Amino acid sequence: MITRDLLRAIRNDLPMKVTIHRLGQHGPISKEIEGYFRFLCPACEELRATVNPRNNLAHCFCCDRNWNNIDVLMALGWDFVPAVDLLEQWLRQHQNHPSSSEV
Repeated sequence: MITRDLLRAIRNDLPMKVTIHRLGQHGPISKEIEGYFRFLCPACEELRATVNPRNNLAHCFCCDRNWNNIDVLMALGWDFVPAVDLLEQWLRQHQNHPSSSEV
């Protein structure tokens, strides 16, 4: 069951960096730049989507879009429920083994 608490946990407690890395070749290109995790914005395709470490949300400084984990998967073609199911699995794995969650 998809609850408000689950959606909050996926958004806030699953680091965006973990999500992007777990997507592998199916996810956007990413890198650490000037101490910030950045990835290729799914909307404008510029490497300007920068994750705010305080709230785990990304903002693209080119097209001005905001992204959370679910938004990224949906932009890559996932439907909402399968995206939430996958992210919930990754969240549980991250909570159980935080150091091995990042590839």
